[in-house]
Amino acid sequence: MDVDRGVKLAQSFFNTNNSGSYDGLVKLATLGQDINWKKKIVQSVPTGSLVLELACGTGILTSLLKKNNNTVYGIDLTFEYLCVLGEKMIEIDSINGTAEFLPFQSRYFDCIVASYLPKYVNLNTLVRECQRVLKQNGLLILHDFTYPRKLAYQFVWKIYFKIIQALWKHDRKWTNVFDGLDKLIVENHWDLKLNPILTSHGFVQIRKEFQTFETSAIISALKDEG
Repeated sequence: MDVDRGVKLAQSFFNTNNSGSYDGLVKLATLGQDINWKKKIVQSVPTGSLVLELACGTGILTSLLKKNNNTVYGIDLTFEYLCVLGEKMIEIDSINGTAEFLPFQSRYFDCIVASYLPKYVNLNTLVRECQRVLKQNGLLILHDFTYPRKLAYQFVWKIYFKIIQALWKHDRKWTNVFDGLDKLIVENHWDLKLNPILTSHGFVQIRKEFQTFETSAIISALKDEG
């Protein structure tokens, strides 16, 4: 996705109007799976790591990383979401900015993680920046929604989206999100595009693991020592 288009789309979805209701929304809309996916991410992060969380938002993943005894820096495009994070009193240094232009020195972090970010960004730009700020042998973990490959899963997925669109159609804070999110997921294919991009930027040991009937995926890779 083009950088400017991705930024504008994310800004239209996540803003001051819905920052206060995001945590409850994501729990309900994913049928409680969001926290399980995020716990799966944290399981792969070595305890005591210096972690950069991209699109840290209101701090759901952040809190789990902190419980894992990690030092966490966060960056997010939406200032109001960072304000919600600040109200939770989570110990984190956070910055209002975009994940495609990271204001950090090279070879600084042990690990970079992100949840629900890949579909909004230019993957080549994102991976290049992650490669720059990761230490040698550093770990990159990206998670986002995916469109199921199996026909049976696709059928259930389409019904699920019709249900959540109906449930939130009268909530102006979230109507535009659910009106466009299903199309974005179907057309994006971030998980299929990512592998060759990671390889081209020197990442190795690339691993993809689908979650919950292929409705999301976690992809991890290591920055090569060479």
